[in-house]
Amino acid sequence: MFYHYKFWHSLTHPVTFTQALEGGEIRGYKKRSLVVFLLFILLFVIREFWGMGTESLTTLFAMNNQDEYYTARLLSMVGAIIWGIIYYCFQYFGVTYMLYLLTDIPYKWIQKVQLYVMAFLLIEKAILFAVFYGVGYSTTFSFFSLAPIAQLFIDADVVLFVINQLTAATVLTIIVQFTFLSKWEEAADRKALLAKIIVIQVLMAVIVGMISVLPLQEWITRGLG
Repeated sequence: MFYHYKFWHSLTHPVTFTQALEGGEIRGYKKRSLVVFLLFILLFVIREFWGMGTESLTTLFAMNNQDEYYTARLLSMVGAIIWGIIYYCFQYFGVTYMLYLLTDIPYKWIQKVQLYVMAFLLIEKAILFAVFYGVGYSTTFSFFSLAPIAQLFIDADVVLFVINQLTAATVLTIIVQFTFLSKWEEAADRKALLAKIIVIQVLMAVIVGMISVLPLQEWITRGLG
């Protein structure tokens, strides 16, 4: 049996999609997964080109060190692309593998569900950037999270960056993963599945939050320089 993969149709028909994964060949998935990946990297490139996260390099331009400035911007662009690829692979392959280890569900099945997560992450980041572009400046924390409110009461950067990772897309991720993956679990195991999904999201928030405190792009720029 052949199942023609249509992104939004499959998203809104989880029972049909999960049954198709069990007994048929999915056509059109690879093309759409490639599109999501390319859009993800393109977004990171556009954000970098606009100057999001490159405020520290403005000093070079202000000091009339234009050659150093443009070289630093180029290397920073490379760093942004590398970070975009790492982030995508971590979310798409890494999270899939963690769910695979914690359940009895085949890796390929989970991976196809995870593509929806990548799409929601992409949409959230695109909206965030569109708003920043519209107002002409960016903020450290996402308005899709509770971090902007939390910073009024919390001074620890690590904690704030962790909270910043728990956004609206995180809620959608939990809903999508549980909705689809629960179709392959026994009713008695579904509460445990939900707990595993939530724990993974929290752990990822902690890991990415801790990494966010580190000046990775600056290190990459120095290393390549």
